[in-house]
Amino acid sequence: MATADLTSTRLRLTYDDGVSEDGKQKFQYKSYSNINTAATPDQIYNVSQSLSSLSSKGLVFIEKTENFDIKA
Repeated sequence: MATADLTSTRLRLTYDDGVSEDGKQKFQYKSYSNINTAATPDQIYNVSQSLSSLSSKGLVFIEKTENFDIKA
C-alpha cells in the first residue's frame, strides 16, 4: 500500500492589482514557503489577514499548497 508523507506547505496570497486597459482584473501574488505543516486553516487565515494588512492592495484569495512524497 502506498503512503503519502507531507513534506512542505506553501501559502500564496492574491491581491487586487486594479484593472488592465482592456477591462480585465489584474492580480499580484505573494508566496511564502516553509509554512508549518501542522498549521490549522484558522491559523493560516489569521496570518494571511495580518500579512495583508501591511499591503495597500486588497486581499482577494488565500491559497495553501501541500506537497507530499508518495512511496510504495
